[in-house]
Amino acid sequence: MKNKTKGKIKSRKYRNQSQDSFKNILSILLFFFLLAIVLFLMFYSHLPQLNINKTPSENLVVRVIDGDTIEMGNGNIVRLICIDSPELNTKGSYESKEYLESLILNKEVILKSDVSDKDKFGRDLRYVYITDSNNNLIFINKEIVKNGHATLFRVPPDISKCEEIIN
Repeated sequence: MKNKTKGKIKSRKYRNQSQDSFKNILSILLFFFLLAIVLFLMFYSHLPQLNINKTPSENLVVRVIDGDTIEMGNGNIVRLICIDSPELNTKGSYESKEYLESLILNKEVILKSDVSDKDKFGRDLRYVYITDSNNNLIFINKEIVKNGHATLFRVPPDISKCEEIIN
């Protein structure tokens, strides 16, 4: 009878040690899980917050269609006044579009109208400006012509700043 009792004691002792080991492992895993959550939250709080539902500003250029036409954050299509860039898929069109992208894509711009609000295609007609890092106003229509990516293109009555573009 002593052997059976001794065997039961050993069996219980082994079972208690197994349960203790399991509890220790579970405690360690729980600790690392909580640590991972705390570290994630600390890291995440320093990330810029993304607001997927945020609509872009109406003065933000979201797309450059070609060297003289852009799309704004509000969906309006804007045709730059007094300039004409090469039509898409013609010589220089890619370079003209790429240059305009480098100037204003994903940036806030200042739009100024002339006499007409829209052209015959329903696009907004505007002079486009951007401020540089020194807060200087840059006339984008002029920059495009000055750097050889468009030519002067007068379409009356919207010509009030055409002379400024070539000077």
